[in-house]
Amino acid sequence: MALKSINLTGEQKKVLFLPATNPIQIKGVAGSGKTTIAMYRAKHLVETYSDLFREADIMVFTFNKSLTQYIQSLLPYVIGGYDQDSGLRKSSSKGLSVRVSTFHKWAYDYLKQHGVFNEFRQMEKAEAKQLIAQAIDRAKKLKTDSRILNKPIAFFEEEISWIQGRMMEEFETYNSTCRIGRGTEDRVDKNDKKLIWEVLGNYQVLKDEKRLLDFDDYARLCWCYLEESGDSFYSHIIVDEAQDLNMAQMSVISFLVRSETNSITIIADAAQRIYKSGFTWAEVGINVRGGRTVEFKKNYRNTKEIAQAANSLMSHDLEDDDLTTMDVDSITNHGDKPVLILYSDAEAANKALLERTREAKRKGGSIVVLHRYRNKLDYYAKLLEEGGIATEVIRSDNLADFGSNTAKLCTLSSVKGLEFDHVIIMEISKMIIPSPDGFSQDNDEYHITTERKLLYTSMTRAQKSLCMFVPQAYPSMFIDEIDRQYLTVVR
Repeated sequence: MALKSINLTGEQKKVLFLPATNPIQIKGVAGSGKTTIAMYRAKHLVETYSDLFREADIMVFTFNKSLTQYIQSLLPYVIGGYDQDSGLRKSSSKGLSVRVSTFHKWAYDYLKQHGVFNEFRQMEKAEAKQLIAQAIDRAKKLKTDSRILNKPIAFFEEEISWIQGRMMEEFETYNSTCRIGRGTEDRVDKNDKKLIWEVLGNYQVLKDEKRLLDFDDYARLCWCYLEESGDSFYSHIIVDEAQDLNMAQMSVISFLVRSETNSITIIADAAQRIYKSGFTWAEVGINVRGGRTVEFKKNYRNTKEIAQAANSLMSHDLEDDDLTTMDVDSITNHGDKPVLILYSDAEAANKALLERTREAKRKGGSIVVLHRYRNKLDYYAKLLEEGGIATEVIRSDNLADFGSNTAKLCTLSSVKGLEFDHVIIMEISKMIIPSPDGFSQDNDEYHITTERKLLYTSMTRAQKSLCMFVPQAYPSMFIDEIDRQYLTVVR
């Protein structure tokens, strides 16, 4: 496990000793040890700020279920602590005892306690799409010639989620708020916004009629209950991958911390300053200005060769002002260049996957095979199992054993926050990444940027080796953005 023998550096260690009251922010590039630091800060807070009357009650919120499972698997190994003027010291041998959850899981449990799901049902994604389509059709009856109502359902899904994530209840608020994260060809005027607001209203009516909830309703309902009760539950809260939570979710989280500590540790990706719903921490009552923000640029995970390839991809990001790339020159670990396998057909790809996975097994260490889509993971798992390689698919409905020697399989989205010695990324094709379904117009810069960061994040999960599979006939546009001098190309 990653935390078994880790020693924090001086720049990492200083985070532990930042004040235990009021918020702090840890920003860092991929591989800078943000999650590791968060766990040791939690350990430090538990041991330092518990008293005879009440033990420090710490909650860790994560972005997705796989990261929750990963952190839970690391907790038994967080057995040491630090003194401010010395190195690692012995402390409790019981590991770290904290609660770890995604926001949605915590919110579901909280709402269930209040009987919400006795009256409402959580709807599936397909149901939400159907209701949005019906909401658009109702709006078209009033305005048959509108350009905006002919946008794909994905556009309305994103816009509705953005509005709800910003906790907007009045049209004028929506109309006057700058919308961050939409392509330049997808700007909307006030008349367009009126129709979008009409679609949102129709969607809400349809949900209420059918007694359904979507995921964005969770934060709104939690906020209502918390505002009425004034409840707070935790002395310290740590939020990992905070840039992926929206304003409503962060508002709820800020409500959960006790006023006497107001201790929230925000861990955010330095490569993404524009957060999910375009808000600032100050808007949710979290002040991390001045000395309350620490930023790490040094990468401790990747080899220099892997980092160079990943950085060359991100050099094409148009949001230069919003990007803090890792300091490649400071990386001292070296290894082989990432391998780019250009394959002609599925049979060739399958054969090469078996060879590369067996090679990684011989080298030793953890292995993960990544694909964009969950339904392909079982296919590759079966292929590897038939080739004599034990596997485990990381799913949301079971606890993964990150300490075992099985080759793991995971989606690109779910691997965020995790790390493995050897990473194999399958089928980097133009039909898969950037995802065709996510474009609201042909040249959607925001979607392309988001998808580029997804591939970058997947590449930077690799500690020792990285192998990428690309179909010769239809490679992803991102493959041309990776500088060939940093790759070994195999045909």
